[in-house]
Amino acid sequence: MAHRVLCCSGSLEGGGSERQLWQLATGLEPDRLAAEIYLIYRRGMYLAQVPERIPIIDFESSYQPRRGYWPGRMRRAQIRHLTQTLRTRRIACVYDRTFHMTLLTAAACRRANVPRLSVIVSPPSRDLGQSRERYRWFKRRLLAAAYRAPQCWPLAVADAVADDAAQYYGIPRQRFRTLPSPIDVAAIAQAAEAADAAQSLRQAPAGCFKISVVGRLSAEKGQALALEALAHLQSRLPGQPLRLSLIGDGPARQSLQRLAEQLGVAEQVHFTGHVLNPYPWMAASDVICIPSHYEGLPNVALEAMCLGIPLLATECGGAIVQLCGAQERGVVAPGEARALAAALQDRWHQAAAWHARAAAAQVWVRRHHGLQPWLEQMHTLLEQRIEARKNP
Repeated sequence: MAHRVLCCSGSLEGGGSERQLWQLATGLEPDRLAAEIYLIYRRGMYLAQVPERIPIIDFESSYQPRRGYWPGRMRRAQIRHLTQTLRTRRIACVYDRTFHMTLLTAAACRRANVPRLSVIVSPPSRDLGQSRERYRWFKRRLLAAAYRAPQCWPLAVADAVADDAAQYYGIPRQRFRTLPSPIDVAAIAQAAEAADAAQSLRQAPAGCFKISVVGRLSAEKGQALALEALAHLQSRLPGQPLRLSLIGDGPARQSLQRLAEQLGVAEQVHFTGHVLNPYPWMAASDVICIPSHYEGLPNVALEAMCLGIPLLATECGGAIVQLCGAQERGVVAPGEARALAAALQDRWHQAAAWHARAAAAQVWVRRHHGLQPWLEQMHTLLEQRIEARKNP
């Protein structure tokens, strides 16, 4: 009988971590490892794409809120529910992504004595250390203990993320394994050809320079920096039609719309809102820009490379610098608006050089980040973790 693996996430919304958790759950071979999905909130675009054979358990539908507020009450209820799920479903191993989920799985797995693989997707010194998380110092202690726990094999999406985690949590570097994020090359290529998507970008004025930023609209993703760069670019390319598409949605949307108005670029900016299939938008772009303040290994960078679209990113982490390969596969610019505008201007004037980089990146990323090799590595890691528990 196949061992049961519980893939845990806050939801199945359209972020990179949610997508890769969905890819794992649907890609595991049922006769080897039977995937189940655990969610805090039963929502998200990937719910409809989960096969019926995969059970989905969620906390929200079973929670009966009590009157009054007590610090930690919700977290304790979530840990109890997840612990009960691990026991009743006879889970052999847990897989989780992002530190928010690790805070829950660590406690529940300790109680139920279940091993886990916990993935760190962004440098914690930035993701947690510079966030506005409540009780940040306490969460840092809990996470350090979570990654040190015997039940855990911590994974990182890039060596730079693993290095940062080891230093930030004070854990020996050899505790962390690196497993780069995957992309489904065939699915992305097929989705990019959808005829009913990205029409407004394709119908931009003739000769328009089309810039796209893909991701959740939130402060750390740096869309405000992209707007400021667009304002500078207007003065650098007078008379040139420009279009900046912010593909995605999130809590910063209204503030970004106000900033676009203040900068005088509102007519050149298109807020798409949530897009189920972003790939036609990306394929119709002249450049994909990642203006983030920090990143681990951003999926959108891999996807842009897969589509052969020129890539421009800020110096948002060691992984993106390594991915771009010292300018051979993409361009990395300082995280400052004028520098970003200068790089965009260079993309416009030096199109041949940028397309050469994009072509090299397309070959490289398809060779190193394919979905099937990643799935096979995950099968092996999960089976090894389960076997290690049986034979400590």
